[in-house]
Amino acid sequence: MRYTARTDIGLKREQNEDNFLAKIYDEDVALFIVADGLGGYSSGEVASKVAINTIRDNFEQNIETLKKSDEENIKKFLEQLVIIANEKIYNLQKSNKKYNGMGTTIVLVTKLKNKLYYESVGDSRMYYINENKDTIEQITVDDTYVNELLKKNLIKKSEVATHPQKHMLTKALGIFGKIDAQVKILGVDKGYILLCSDGLTNMLSNEDILQTIRDNNFVILSDKLVDFANINGGMDNITAVVVEI
Repeated sequence: MRYTARTDIGLKREQNEDNFLAKIYDEDVALFIVADGLGGYSSGEVASKVAINTIRDNFEQNIETLKKSDEENIKKFLEQLVIIANEKIYNLQKSNKKYNGMGTTIVLVTKLKNKLYYESVGDSRMYYINENKDTIEQITVDDTYVNELLKKNLIKKSEVATHPQKHMLTKALGIFGKIDAQVKILGVDKGYILLCSDGLTNMLSNEDILQTIRDNNFVILSDKLVDFANINGGMDNITAVVVEI
């Protein structure tokens, strides 16, 4: 397992509210997170940083226990990590006016006992690219208003990309006191994973992403994805973490 990662302010924002973590602890344990802060000023940056630091610290304190745990207990633990992070951000924004309304998306993948566990809140995404680099699949589901409309058959799939409220989130860490988190297992053992904020996916199509991964050396993939997103407009902060599994 190896990774390449980069975050960038983009071309239109005054500061970068994205944060990421990419860490391989040993051959059995790794943790990758992308968080995209919401709230403006410094609030979004604070929320994304609090989420990542809270999850990382609790994860690292329990690595040895997790190595001995079964699948169900690992899932419960990872779900609890997101719940704890949500509570921390929520309490912070309620206790300090300058943080009022802040929150963050999050997408997380961890390797434990040769399995890949993942969860997401908001519209930061995880993609899977097969070993031959000829297919790309979005694994996570965006927590957005348009997806809710789609589920209820109120709009067509072809309308999602151009819907005026496509960026309206239905879920984010820190906005409400309680949050549901669901951990799933990615049933693959070879290929590539991309974790990214919407600053990447709003600028690049799935085919753009796949072509970039196909055409470039692994060690510069995150740089190339970010650069390409900036060339296409760089309308938001951009974060890309690519993992070879």
